[in-house]
Amino acid sequence: MKKILGLFLLLIAVVSCEKEHQSFDFQSPDFFFKKTRQGLSKDSLAFYLNSLENIPTEKLSDSLQAEYAYMTSRFHDRLLDYDAAIQKLLFATSFTKKKIKNSREMSYFRALSAMYFWRKNDYLNAAGVNQKMAKLLDSTDYKNRAFIHHNNQSLQTALGKPNEALVENAKAKEFFLKAKDTGNYLVSSLDRVPILNSLSRNDEAQQELHSVLPYEHLLDTQRKYQLYSAQGYSYNSTKKFVNALNAYKKALTYSKQLDPRVSLQEVANCYLNVGVMYSKLNNYQQSKIYLDSVFSLGMDRLNFTDQQEALRTKLEISYKLKEDFKYTSSRLDSLFSFLQKNSDTRINNELQVLQESYENEKNLQEEKNQVEIKSLKFERNQYILIALLLILIVITVLVLNFYRQRRFKIEKQNFLLQQRLLRSQMNPHFIFNSLSMIKQNVESNPNQYSKYIVKLSRLLRTVFDNSTQDYVLLEDELQSLEDYIELQKFRFPDRFDYEIENKITTENELFIPPMLLQPFVENAIIHGFGKLETKGNLYIEISKQKEFITCCIEDNGVGMQKSDLKKNSSMYLIDQFLFKMTGKKLEISNDETGKGTKIEIKIPYSEL
Repeated sequence: MKKILGLFLLLIAVVSCEKEHQSFDFQSPDFFFKKTRQGLSKDSLAFYLNSLENIPTEKLSDSLQAEYAYMTSRFHDRLLDYDAAIQKLLFATSFTKKKIKNSREMSYFRALSAMYFWRKNDYLNAAGVNQKMAKLLDSTDYKNRAFIHHNNQSLQTALGKPNEALVENAKAKEFFLKAKDTGNYLVSSLDRVPILNSLSRNDEAQQELHSVLPYEHLLDTQRKYQLYSAQGYSYNSTKKFVNALNAYKKALTYSKQLDPRVSLQEVANCYLNVGVMYSKLNNYQQSKIYLDSVFSLGMDRLNFTDQQEALRTKLEISYKLKEDFKYTSSRLDSLFSFLQKNSDTRINNELQVLQESYENEKNLQEEKNQVEIKSLKFERNQYILIALLLILIVITVLVLNFYRQRRFKIEKQNFLLQQRLLRSQMNPHFIFNSLSMIKQNVESNPNQYSKYIVKLSRLLRTVFDNSTQDYVLLEDELQSLEDYIELQKFRFPDRFDYEIENKITTENELFIPPMLLQPFVENAIIHGFGKLETKGNLYIEISKQKEFITCCIEDNGVGMQKSDLKKNSSMYLIDQFLFKMTGKKLEISNDETGKGTKIEIKIPYSEL
């Protein structure tokens, strides 16, 4: 009897467990939303994600399908699978056709924009999501329109366009004011501070800070963190490093009071800021402590620019503290690997967008041809009705003008994308060669490595500073070029001699696009002199004409022809870029024996 009773109870338990598991599979989206906020382990997150993906949603309403997709994206985000999260958010937003009907639909778009911007550094797709939101939003939805301008402000800042960022910031503040959202209005004022500082408008930045400080008691912890982060940035921009350090420490205190499940990025950013300030104050031991905290939290918590700053500062600290060579070498390896990984990702994104842009231009041309054909047929069949013919002519002119303007806009975008792609390829290529060269030589000549670490650090800082600039000072570009040649001479001391002659005597400052000369110099040193039996000579002459700056690069190497430019090479991309800018292609010539190379480059410039 006891055995029968035990089996009966066991059967009830099994049935109840099956029912519980079956009901679990159909939990509401809110159930999974709460799970993402409970700080679950990776295994637990994977378990609930698997349960979510096994829920049959095909027969549910569009709103529920979108909500389940959004919840799935949150789990992918927590598991750092950002591509899968983006696909789910694209599906969630696909149900919105003509208008965003409620705040929940808006949250799907905002999450998608943030995923592109913060997780993937894909600024172009983030901008596309913002444009789509603007079209789908009601004109009286002031708060959400303010968030769109806030997103655009972040994009323009990331693209190195501070003036455009200020315009977007002003629009965001205007709409937050209309929405009577005091908290976000104050946050927009704080966002304005670093932009003004980047334009050297430090007095205006201080005024913005002073306008917010009296209302500190109205701010929550998150916004107090933003307040002192902005204050630290402002002090840092004006080289008041002690004040900046104190402000960043306050920001760190508030960041640790935030929800630990979502605040790791803020905490890591504060550790980095405090560490950099200690480094600027020459307190390298304290700087090292805070930098180590950044690395313990994980570099993936920082954006691309902050990751560069953390690795560069770590390298400088290693040198200043005179650490053992193996530690310095490991810092070089870390910087090299990081740059290579991020460079490949960013270049692939740029290439993909550029290809899509070309395809759009092709489709636009086909549409234009179709419109022209239809217009001609319509015109031929309507000769009798003069009035209709006149209307047709007007319509045709307007349509053709519209497509002409759109085509011009797309061509301009393609040109800018090519320019950005060129810089994305050139900067990492330049840095990788320098890093490899220094690492090779410090191992064979450890007594002199500190001199070249300093030179490399200066070179890295110049390249990082110029990475988002369309034009840089000519003298700075020539200094970077000379640093690079000196590093190559360290590597090949007996291979060549060089001379740089700047014949420009104007007192005005001249600015040119960055990273245009180094590939040709590198080609002469590596390929031109590589198989040369005698010592090579490299001569670089800079002169100024009315419309452009001419740079002649001469060497006595093995020689090259214009046909040697491969379509995927840096020199070929520069040739195409300069032709669009000046209408002048590279001029490559050789001496009578076919050896020795002279390259003449016409470079656009601006003058102050």
